[in-house]
Amino acid sequence: MAEDALPSGLHDFITRNIRSVEQLEILLLVARDRETNWTVQSVYDVILSTKPSVEQWLDAFTRAGFLEKDSTGASGYRYLAAEGSAGLVKDLGLLYKTKPVRVIEAIYKPDRNPAQSFADAFRLNPKE
Repeated sequence: MAEDALPSGLHDFITRNIRSVEQLEILLLVARDRETNWTVQSVYDVILSTKPSVEQWLDAFTRAGFLEKDSTGASGYRYLAAEGSAGLVKDLGLLYKTKPVRVIEAIYKPDRNPAQSFADAFRLNPKE
């Protein structure tokens, strides 16, 4: 693996779950504190995007299992630290702080060889 390449697990996570830098920053924001009840307004106040877009991503993360809606009827969201993804989200946040360009490239730059990516998905002993 090239020195500047992202670890394959993080690259795969980005490919499957992240479509924009806005979406990435929303996920990293809500993942910082599991106890916070995030509303569209509170996320918007930090991200400064658009409220409809923030709401769209919060709902998408809820459907994907990263967030749960507040069960008390309030219009908030809480981060769910699922076993498989919590470590990846944390690692992604650290990598985004140290190598933001690499992460942004992984979001927007398509794989160079789709056939190889497909074959790698069926590899029995994936490379670390």
